[in-house]
Amino acid sequence: MNTTISDLARITGLAKSTISGVLNNKSGFSEKTRQKVLKAAEEHGYVPNEIARGLSSRSTGSIGLIIKDITNPFYNHITKGVQEIAREHGYTVFLCSSGEEHDTEIEHIEAMVRKRVDGLIIAPLLEDVTFDHIFALQRQEVPFVLLGKIPGLACDTFAFDDYDGGRQVTEHMLANGHTRIGFVCGLKTSRASKLRYDAFIDVMNKRGLPVDERYVFREANGLADGQHIGRQLAGIDAEDRPTALICFDDVIAIGVIRAFIEAGLNVPDDLSIVGFDDIDLTTFPLTSVSIPTYEAGKALGWTLFDRIFQRRLTDFQHIMFDQKLVVRTSVKNINP
Repeated sequence: MNTTISDLARITGLAKSTISGVLNNKSGFSEKTRQKVLKAAEEHGYVPNEIARGLSSRSTGSIGLIIKDITNPFYNHITKGVQEIAREHGYTVFLCSSGEEHDTEIEHIEAMVRKRVDGLIIAPLLEDVTFDHIFALQRQEVPFVLLGKIPGLACDTFAFDDYDGGRQVTEHMLANGHTRIGFVCGLKTSRASKLRYDAFIDVMNKRGLPVDERYVFREANGLADGQHIGRQLAGIDAEDRPTALICFDDVIAIGVIRAFIEAGLNVPDDLSIVGFDDIDLTTFPLTSVSIPTYEAGKALGWTLFDRIFQRRLTDFQHIMFDQKLVVRTSVKNINP
């Protein structure tokens, strides 16, 4: 059991108000009393109850960060950026992952509010879901910042230009002579997936090129799904197989590449591939779209603390981060 203020009062023979005052560095106590309390606290391993302290000070010195998938390297740099800014403010970050599950996201947010965190940074599911739990935060006057925008909700938002990222990769494939292009979508709750796919369709339509629905894969999430898709494509005759594949993220792309290698096929000779996120965890020279996740994490952190400490009282800001195609060698030029 943790040593409490009541325990220290019993040990020292002093009033609980005296113990509390000394431990909270309040004035009005003799040096002898102060040393007696501090010595007892050290000897008996007293650890302050930060939550209880927060109830009286209206601050717990903590914020919540709710991301979608703790296993996806995309969120590593966002988390790092948030943690750096929190540390500069002397704050602790409670990290939760919704696992791309709407009910889990709601549970985590409600749990954070019960823990009385001073604010929240949320990367919510944005498609095919309800947002009542986010609007509730506003009614409860909990400071929060979103990675993504919810229609009709007035708050600070940050987002990545996923439509332009989708446009860049599609035009890159076309510039290298590919017209038979497949696309791997993410989960239906992902707005990033929707925007990237919309851009792909728009560019293809603009060029008057058909999109073969047989090679549009939906609801993919993670390495295993990428490998499954890769095995499907590897089993198709080269004349019928798409020459290129755009993957929702690098993790899925790596899964496809692994399946092709296992089947004795080659990337990019047998299939050109691009991904998104430009993660650090692959040694394969994958053409990908770089997304400024670390910078976004820091911006999310600063903006939340601006709201917590009321350094910013003006209108909400909506920031869009650009995406940049990083060309490596996973796309073969098949122009005649």
